[in-house]
Amino acid sequence: MKRNYSTLFLLLLRITVFAQGFTINNFTSDIHVSKDGYFDVVEKYDLEFTAPKHGIFRDIITGYDFKDENGKVSRREIYISDIDVHGRAFTTNQFFGKQLDNKLTIKIGDKDKLVSGSQHYEIRYRVKNALIFTDSLSQLYWNVKPSGWQTVFTKINFTVHTPEGTTLSARNCFVYAGDNGNTELSNAFDYEYSNNTFSANSKDGFFSLPGQSVTILVKLPKTFIPEVDLTPPLSKRYGWLVIPVLLVGSIFLYIKIKLRINRTIPVTSYYPPDGMDPAMAGVLIDNTSNTRDVTCLLPYWATKGIIRMEALAKGDRSVSGDLRLIKLKELPEDAAGYEFNFFMKIFTGKDEVLTGSLRGIYSEPLQLLNKKSKEYYTRKYTALKLIILVLSWLWAFFSITFFPFLAKSYIDIESSRFIGFIIINFIFFFLIFPFLFAFITNKLRTKSQKGKAVMPELLGFYQFIKMAETERIKTLLKEDPYYFEKTMPYAVAFNLLKEWTAKFEGLLLQAPGWYRSSTGTHFTMNSFVHSFSNSMKVASTSMVTSPSSGSSSSHSSGGGSSGGGFGGGGGGSW
Repeated sequence: MKRNYSTLFLLLLRITVFAQGFTINNFTSDIHVSKDGYFDVVEKYDLEFTAPKHGIFRDIITGYDFKDENGKVSRREIYISDIDVHGRAFTTNQFFGKQLDNKLTIKIGDKDKLVSGSQHYEIRYRVKNALIFTDSLSQLYWNVKPSGWQTVFTKINFTVHTPEGTTLSARNCFVYAGDNGNTELSNAFDYEYSNNTFSANSKDGFFSLPGQSVTILVKLPKTFIPEVDLTPPLSKRYGWLVIPVLLVGSIFLYIKIKLRINRTIPVTSYYPPDGMDPAMAGVLIDNTSNTRDVTCLLPYWATKGIIRMEALAKGDRSVSGDLRLIKLKELPEDAAGYEFNFFMKIFTGKDEVLTGSLRGIYSEPLQLLNKKSKEYYTRKYTALKLIILVLSWLWAFFSITFFPFLAKSYIDIESSRFIGFIIINFIFFFLIFPFLFAFITNKLRTKSQKGKAVMPELLGFYQFIKMAETERIKTLLKEDPYYFEKTMPYAVAFNLLKEWTAKFEGLLLQAPGWYRSSTGTHFTMNSFVHSFSNSMKVASTSMVTSPSSGSSSSHSSGGGSSGGGFGGGGGGSW
């Protein structure tokens, strides 16, 4: 029975070898650990092609979810540099020193040439940020032979060299082999130790199948290799972004200069422009709209005697701060369309309503408000948008046609990762960037004649609310006792309610007649703004709510296992 199992295994082994087209008869890895925190690797492959191939490829995973000795998981990225394949043509998926994904691929061979029979390959590279540091130890935890190789290894030898002064022995050097996750120390190797050198040679009859690993764990006192971060500088990792960043930066610098030329000079004003409600004022000041620009219509209507507002205590039908809105009369005929829309959504078929019962009524008023605000802007940058559109499309065409041929000397243009990069680049510059640019320039619209007529006064009013002095407010209150009530809705729209009401502390003796607090406490401006702000927040939260309708591997620094170290990946033929 045992003989039958052996025969079956050899048969499966032959099938695996011939299916992949090659077998590795001898593999040697030489690792030199530097006291500066990196290590250099030399990998030598003596292999036999059983079918014509262009060559081999080597994958090294560079991104991991790393679990430290305290169980904390963090993202860890190692960096591979100084790649060389002795005497062979090769390409990688690195672009300006950066992998296009979380795996480095070294592809050896010539796409126009096939090789067969016995071949020798020698790969050299430097690894940074792959040592594991604890409070007292510096550890090399590395997959000498990772599990992703698509063939059989029949002999594996490796040597580890550590800094001068260190001592390696069976007490701090561990080897794991076999299926991933195996934590038993391997007895498939003969080990030798000599001061700072540790060697291992696989015994006769050894083999490592696809899916199996050989992993080393070497522990050294931290005094020999202090902890250091060897992450390359941003300029090296993302240097390729310089060109698009400069292009985009130049465009927006041009826009900024144009806006500065057309910037508005404020004219001091104590009131908003005639005929402008706080909703429109909020949009023009922020150059965008939000729910606050609609909510401010509630106190605006109240100051005009259209509604009354009552803050409720927590009860069966309300939450603390919920508002009861009571309609006293209809909106005037000259009210804006967005006002009518918002008003009708609140009071349709009733004269009293709790804001907590209103859901999802902001959308249409905001759309109408945005549409109305366009009267204050003029569309510009048409020629610039056209130029950007043409340049973006030309770059997209260049990236998918000529760029691969220019980059083929140092990028593996046949890899799916590079093809993905080209496709993403094409989509970004052909579709996303032109429309993103158009969207942003629309946000940076210049003012129309109507906008230029009101913006100096509106901006001056905004700055006054933001920085007004108490003495000036006293004068305004003497001239107009209702000055606070008339201006407060605009402070809500400008998101300056707290600052504005604080300027009236001690100047007003009672709350506005259109608002009733739920607390019943002695009136102060502080108590009023606290109650009113809470009510506005509850109202906004209630009305903005939509109507209700019916692989990464973890690596541990403690212990060790086969396939558990850095340097995962593998390789195959092509």
